[in-house]
Amino acid sequence: MKIRFLSTLAAICTLFVAGASAQTSTAVVYRYTAISYPGTVAQETSANGINNSNVIVGSYPDPTTGVGHAFEYINGKYTTFDFPGASGTFAMGINDYGDVVGSYTLPNSSNSHGFLRHNGAFTTIDYPGASDTALVGINNAGTIVGNEDSNNGFIYKNGTFTLYSAPTRGTLPNYFSTLFGINNPGQFVGEEQSGDYLQGFWVTGNDADFLEPNTYFANNNVTGINGRSDIVGCLNSGPYVAFAVESSESSESTEKFPTLQMLSNPLASQSCPSGINYSRVIVGNPGFMAAPVLTLNVTSPANHVKVSNPVHVVANASGVNPISQMQVWANFKEVYHVSGGSLNTYLNLPAGSNERFVVQAIDSKGVIAKVVESITVN
Repeated sequence: MKIRFLSTLAAICTLFVAGASAQTSTAVVYRYTAISYPGTVAQETSANGINNSNVIVGSYPDPTTGVGHAFEYINGKYTTFDFPGASGTFAMGINDYGDVVGSYTLPNSSNSHGFLRHNGAFTTIDYPGASDTALVGINNAGTIVGNEDSNNGFIYKNGTFTLYSAPTRGTLPNYFSTLFGINNPGQFVGEEQSGDYLQGFWVTGNDADFLEPNTYFANNNVTGINGRSDIVGCLNSGPYVAFAVESSESSESTEKFPTLQMLSNPLASQSCPSGINYSRVIVGNPGFMAAPVLTLNVTSPANHVKVSNPVHVVANASGVNPISQMQVWANFKEVYHVSGGSLNTYLNLPAGSNERFVVQAIDSKGVIAKVVESITVN
């Protein structure tokens, strides 16, 4: 059974995200598709991982027995697979070679075990001495991230387990650090319980960065990261995406909350993304896939900069449909437009501080992607 793309504009979510690189602001329009294993009740399927070939892995409950089964979703086709002899199998992550990691349970036991499926062969990978192990992500180098017992995260590389604990935040105790995913460059993501709050983080080398560097007043997590350092996850207020979070890397005392855009999933009132690939396709739960329809990149001017007239404006757009027009707006007035998906011009803009500067792209179907910045013009 092939999943059909929704055709209404209600199924399209526009993202305005600054910071795709140090000088780039990005807007993406997404179209949502349900991921629902045939024969199951709506919203019971979990889409947990996606690789760069858009292969999705997840799990679903057997409609008769309720037993959990793992699946792959490739080009509209679902394929079930189970760990041999297991009473429940749950696929969580997949790399570009098709290696899958997850967990399984055995009959008459509540303990979970980690598994790796490589070239169709299953191997159990359990943290030494742990009652429960779950593997949640694997990259192309074969490095695996997972969790053991009381949500303690670990990295498994070249046959060696290394526990990971996120840094303590101020005077708040760190009760546990749970991992959720890893990208091909080796960055991994998760959440830490700091005091009474869950705080999302991503790790690059020896540097751990928190989603909210200077506050502790909202539960959040980071559940997926791709090779561009785009992250996805959930806040108290719902699901979000942020692009290229490492582009604003600075000293720990001055790092800012990444620019986020809340995702509005028309398929479910409550959902959370679980993975994102290099093409920025997002998967999550209850089962959905969000695919980019239109992407706009503004490389000049950067957000929150001071510029002088004439202002150099550079942007480009691409998508599934041809790009009809690019527009530039300043303080709610259109000041320039050009046909096609490329913009490179110099404009005299009104002088002033913290002005509203907008570039938007419109495709042949009328879909609009918009980047909104604040700039100061001398």
